Formats: sequence, C-alpha cells, structure tokens
Amino acid sequence: MKNLRPETLGILKQIETLSGRPVEFKPDASLTLRATLQLARNGAPAHVLRYRPANEPLDYWVAYQAGYLLRLLELPPSERFDFAGTGSAPAQVEELLTAGLKLTDAERSAAPRFAEAAAHWAMMNLRSFAIGMRIDQWLAERHPDLHLLQRHGMDALQQENLQLLSQRVGKLAIPVPLLGPVAAYALFADRLLGKTTYAIPFRAAGALDLGAELLSIVDKLPADAEHDRALVDTWASAIGMTGWYTWIPYKP
Repeated sequence: MKNLRPETLGILKQIETLSGRPVEFKPDASLTLRATLQLARNGAPAHVLRYRPANEPLDYWVAYQAGYLLRLLELPPSERFDFAGTGSAPAQVEELLTAGLKLTDAERSAAPRFAEAAAHWAMMNLRSFAIGMRIDQWLAERHPDLHLLQRHGMDALQQENLQLLSQRVGKLAIPVPLLGPVAAYALFADRLLGKTTYAIPFRAAGALDLGAELLSIVDKLPADAEHDRALVDTWASAIGMTGWYTWIPYKP
C-alpha cells in the first residue's frame, strides 16, 4: 500500500517475518470500520487488510489492526484461540432491553432485531476494546512517530462511540451494562492522551462506574498476549456476558 510511513511498514514486516506470509491491501468502500485484517488461513498466500478509502493517512488504523495479529503470533500455537459466539447473546440482550418496560406493539416487534444488533455490537466491543487498549498502549510507548495520528484516530473512535448513546427505538435503548467497554475505553483515552472530556457522556449514561471497573481490570492483569483471554473473560464476568461466547482453538 502506498504512502504508509516507515514505522507502519516496519510493523507489517514483523507480521510477515512471524507468519511467513505478507499482507495484501484491498480498498473496500462498504466497510463501516476504517480497516480490518483478515488472517491468512487454509493455505491462503497472504493476510488481507481491507480498508475504507480516505484522504487522511491510514497508518494508525493499519497499525492498530496489525497489533491484533502480532499479539496472536506472539503466542505458541497451542495458546492461539478464536473468539466465537455461542448464539445465546441476542436472547440475553432482549431480556435486558425489555426488563421492567411497558412496551407498545411496535416496540415489542422491534425488540428482537434491536437486541440482535446490540448483541453483535456488544460481542465485538468486549474483545476489541479489552485487547485494543493493550494495542493502543503499545503504539503509544513503542511507536512515537505515529503518536499524532493515534490521537486523531482515537478521537474519531470516541466520536463514533458517542453515537451509540442515542441508538434507540422508542423506549428500547442499549442496556447500560453493555456500554461498559466503550466507557472504559473513554476513560483509557482520557488517561493516555491527557484529556478529561471523553468520559463525561458515559457518566451521564450511568456506565462510568462499570467502565472504571473494567479499566482497573486492564491495569491489574499483565499486559502480555498470554493474558488476553483472561482479560476478556474477566470483563465478560463483570458485565454479565459470561456464556455468550467461547474460545475455539485457532486453525491457520
């Protein structure tokens, strides 16, 4: 991919060295994320990083996605696992959504689809923000040349997370416990970037105490990749998401 900084290219070179396969880039205007990295499996010759075309530099988003794969590759093969849903999350979320509410017929009809979307979002955030904090800390400490782009990227992510607070259908809204990971990330971003404003909306939403609890778990557990599963599991327990997912041995 053209125009990536030497620092970013060096991170990608680490992936190639550890995995024995290069990273290919494919633009994808349909992506909701800035970038996503598909691992090379079943004999595929390369990892594929799909990215949303944009005028701004993509180095932070590329480096951030690469961080997930680097952490996986740091582990011995027997300790590598995929994160997969068990199928129980939508029903659990629907219970949380509707508990104690007197719903209209329209709201009752909308509840299953709203719950499914909220469950998908919650499952993605559980893993991505818990481990993502480790990646952001690593980028801040080990790759200072990307610091300004990291600040801009983290700010953009905070603005996207704020939109979740207004997602609702009538009286249906994302249950407060499921906002814990984004509240934790807001506290983390405030701390890492020396700000104080990112966490404020999550206090008003009632999610900041849980966010602080989740951030304290990050601080207490060792930061190496060996503890990533324990970090996600401990977060899940604190949020009430235990049993919503399982760990499946990784197959290259």
